[in-house]
Amino acid sequence: MSNMENLEHQLSEKERQARVNARALNEITAERRKREARGYAVMSGALGYGESALGDGSFGKIAHFAKLFCIGIAMLIPSLLVWQVLLK
Repeated sequence: MSNMENLEHQLSEKERQARVNARALNEITAERRKREARGYAVMSGALGYGESALGDGSFGKIAHFAKLFCIGIAMLIPSLLVWQVLLK
């Protein structure tokens, strides 16, 4: 094998490695971008929920009723447990 054939093989291997490296770097960049986009989506959903739950619309009324229901149940359950366990 001549020296020229050996150089061609080395150059083609370097080109292949450069392509693989570029593809891997693009995948890493795309994954970082996806992760960042997911974070923005979560924060947008949380802020949208907070603003709509405190508003005067139907969702705000439902959220307020749900809060009152949870408070009422939290106050009622201990009384029912005492009644069920101790007074029977």
